[in-house]
Amino acid sequence: MKKLLILVLLFATPALAQAAAPTADVQVTNAYIRTMPPGRTTTAGFLTIANNSDQSCELTGAMSTLSNRLEFHEHQHTQGMMKMRPVATVVVPAGETVVFEPGGLHIMLFNIDTELAAGEVTQMQLITDQCGSISFDAKVRSLLAKPKKMEGMHH
Repeated sequence: MKKLLILVLLFATPALAQAAAPTADVQVTNAYIRTMPPGRTTTAGFLTIANNSDQSCELTGAMSTLSNRLEFHEHQHTQGMMKMRPVATVVVPAGETVVFEPGGLHIMLFNIDTELAAGEVTQMQLITDQCGSISFDAKVRSLLAKPKKMEGMHH
């Protein structure tokens, strides 16, 4: 029985470690969050995530040192109105890039109890189904500043 347990642990440990470890094939760039208007405790985060692996990655959650509640949201145009709605997960297909940008897909950060100043940097993390967790830094940008054009995006 003891030998069986050792064999199971021997073979299961690398698989578990691989599932929990981040992959270098999935990278976050251009990450930033906006400052908040006075009296507000909610802001939005934006980024580009590139999946250079051979497997699809499903983003199942996000974490931040600033907020205890983060959600994926998207804007939708319905009957001439723009509406924002939560999205449970975001799929980043193998070999593709997904952009979180103003007016589209983004991360909402709720219950922020500290004032954000442009230029600060905060730690964030994306949680995935089978691609590990991806840690990255997000720079705080002024809400009043015009968004920069995402690098590598051509229209």
